[in-house]
Amino acid sequence: MSYSQAAPPVGDHHRAAPRARRPGLFLALLLTSALAALSGVFGAVLVFAGGTDMAETNVKDVIDDHPDVLGLGSEFTAADFKQVTGPMWDELISDRQDTLTARATMVAVFAAFALIATLLARKAATWSRVLITLTALVSLIPHFLIVGDYEPASVTALSYLAIVASALAVVLCWLPAVGRYGREMKARG
Repeated sequence: MSYSQAAPPVGDHHRAAPRARRPGLFLALLLTSALAALSGVFGAVLVFAGGTDMAETNVKDVIDDHPDVLGLGSEFTAADFKQVTGPMWDELISDRQDTLTARATMVAVFAAFALIATLLARKAATWSRVLITLTALVSLIPHFLIVGDYEPASVTALSYLAIVASALAVVLCWLPAVGRYGREMKARG
């Protein structure tokens, strides 16, 4: 085979098509989806690193700030409760740590799926946007459990951030500019 047979043809009609312009909304989609996942990861890391100390502080804060939740009078403090309950205090802390850890584990697993979905969405394919949408919606479950409970403030703040970023990512997935970009990328192969 000679060079002329193997070389690409020369001429205007054989030029590669210009690259599709990536819309800013698509970049915003990727960033918000990643932000939702990473805020969940950071919240889970805080819980795992905090361990028993975080659980005990959380229980003390709830008892001191909201004694009515446990049916206690407003004059009752966490120190009083700890003294009255004795060994049950350790069981209460252990149960709270188990709850915090279970929710953090759920968040971390869903965050991993969300990061994978975000990485797979480079070409804005419809299936990848559906995957981001489903992952974002399912990941809201543990975040709503966290913000609906008396979690540590740092974990709650990160869950609120994840909720807002997830909702924004779902909206961005289905904006017309992102859909057009996905169709352009599909047409290019």
